[in-house]
Amino acid sequence: MDAAWFPVIVLALAGLSTLAYGIRALDLLGAAASFFLGLLIALLGGLTWIALMVLFTALSVVATRVGYGEKRARRVAEAAGGERGVRNVMGNGAAAGIVVLATQVPGIPPVAVAAAYATAVAAVAADTLASELGVLAGRARSILPPFGPVAVGSDGGISLLGQLAALFGAGAIALLAVPAVGLPMRLAWVPFIAGFLGCQLDSVLGATLEGDARQGRPLGKQDVNFLASLLPAVAVLVGVSMTG
Repeated sequence: MDAAWFPVIVLALAGLSTLAYGIRALDLLGAAASFFLGLLIALLGGLTWIALMVLFTALSVVATRVGYGEKRARRVAEAAGGERGVRNVMGNGAAAGIVVLATQVPGIPPVAVAAAYATAVAAVAADTLASELGVLAGRARSILPPFGPVAVGSDGGISLLGQLAALFGAGAIALLAVPAVGLPMRLAWVPFIAGFLGCQLDSVLGATLEGDARQGRPLGKQDVNFLASLLPAVAVLVGVSMTG
């Protein structure tokens, strides 16, 4: 990247992080983490690659604030009015940052990195929208057999509203990836499907491994978010690299 663009990138990212802090989408540490994560992505991928993270953040803010009063009454609302911190930023963004590092690995096609990066963001977008809008549903069922009724908002619980929201989130990121990261339209279905499946993986991990370590559940919420976005992204990276 031309060094002349570096000040532009820094100013753009500083502006976006400040905006996120100003509208209370992120707290101070979360905004700082988003700046450095964005800097990594912009330097290795390109400034336009940040558009996917911006769209994810915008969708997250809207979904979090939709029906917030009802969510709070049901005790399933995000704390602090939905303001996210550094752990949330890294849980949702670290996989994308790791995938972008593959741009520096000889032999990996750029299209594979673009598809994998879009998948990582699509997975967290799908999961966030499914979680934030799914809790407004009237009923939910377990993602695990025998698929019985569970409390709305419980780990591993899914609903029709949540699944539709997940499809929308993954689809929005996949479509934006075409102009933003140069993903060929013929491959737009890859982050769409893989991102949606990442959301399902998040639910499975939430139902089986997320919770109290004393109960043999070693993963926290952000660990689950990270794994559910990293694993499908790596699968896409390998698959697209092999098939071209």
